[in-house]
Amino acid sequence: MSAPVLAREAARAAAWLETYGSPLYVYDSGEVERRALELRAALPEGSRLLFSLKANPLPDIARLLQRLGCDAEVSSPGELAVALEAGFPPERVLYTGPGKSAEEVHAALAAGVTGFSAESWPDLERIDRVARAARLRARVLLRVNPSAPPVARLAMSGVSSQFGFDEADLVDGRARLAALGHVELMGLHVYQGTQLTDANSLLAAVRQALAVGESLSEVLGTRFQVMDVGGGFPWPFAAAGAGLDVSTLREPLALLSASRERTASAALWFESGRWLCGSSGTLWATVVDVKRSKGKRYVVLDSGIHHLGGMSGLGRVPLVGVGVARAEPVSGALEEVNVVGPLCTPLDCFARNVALPPLRPGDRVFIPNVGAYGLTASLTGFLSRPPPVELVHREGEVTAVYRLRWGHALYERPAPARPPGWEDAR
Repeated sequence: MSAPVLAREAARAAAWLETYGSPLYVYDSGEVERRALELRAALPEGSRLLFSLKANPLPDIARLLQRLGCDAEVSSPGELAVALEAGFPPERVLYTGPGKSAEEVHAALAAGVTGFSAESWPDLERIDRVARAARLRARVLLRVNPSAPPVARLAMSGVSSQFGFDEADLVDGRARLAALGHVELMGLHVYQGTQLTDANSLLAAVRQALAVGESLSEVLGTRFQVMDVGGGFPWPFAAAGAGLDVSTLREPLALLSASRERTASAALWFESGRWLCGSSGTLWATVVDVKRSKGKRYVVLDSGIHHLGGMSGLGRVPLVGVGVARAEPVSGALEEVNVVGPLCTPLDCFARNVALPPLRPGDRVFIPNVGAYGLTASLTGFLSRPPPVELVHREGEVTAVYRLRWGHALYERPAPARPPGWEDAR
């Protein structure tokens, strides 16, 4: 952030912290809109862009992206509920994930969602059985694990993985697919990894996904309707900076799309969560204590790894970039400090041996670029501390305020409505 922008954001945050308490997640919906428009403009004409709700399932964020023309990719009943509440039509929702239970599949079908990504033969056959019991037909993408890994911060294909069919598993799959009477094969789903490092890595991943489609279309004897080539569009996590200039992808992606032969008529689908939401979010926190121990200086915040990315996939406990916001100019030499949280574990550390202006209790600090995989990917149950409030604004005007529900309640499992033949479907 430039100094004027930081001053404006700090003044807004100070007022919101007084009203809603600290720590506080702040999301700028204008940022989400800018990222969505940039990415959509970079994709080949006619492509569909799916919002991966796992990145940020906040209802207002999902609702905005639905209005901007995105579809939804969900991986749980909770995400499905958010997507439907946000207005995504059921036919524009793709249900993914390697552990879909029969109950989940049935609930999705009952809600009108018929699009699934199948990760294995047992997963595909389970979808078929549940669809048969419900007297419905599911539309399925086969998720494929290509032979070679991508250049990514977190590879999800090209390695031994719970995600997708190995290519070799589908070589003799034509007859097995034909025996499934309640699924329609729409095409393939090839999601190779998150945080693909640069434009070349992204283009290589798309190129490989399309090559897999060309090969398997011939092997399976079908013309695919859809090629979901995934995403991986990079954006910094919990540190200053910006993502790739996606406008540089426009021409090479169009050329790749035009180079297809057997899959030339298949619609291209892309997915994103991090790119769409990452820049929108800032976590604001307050200094509670400043102390010395054995020659080291510690700044203790009221926020920690239970609020930010404890399971973000970027490392079990990723270190982050911390900024300081004060109304008056910062003076004095920088100090080397460890920035830690309030939890009773030495793992609760945001930053080690970083140089910051002198801090005192009551000072406000911020962590940028946490609109994706921030609170939603964190250890919110640890130590039973309440989750922070999440605030959405547009140009400084608050449009929504949420608090994630957490705690224990007596459990009563409702009896689900089940179609005839349910026991056989399981």
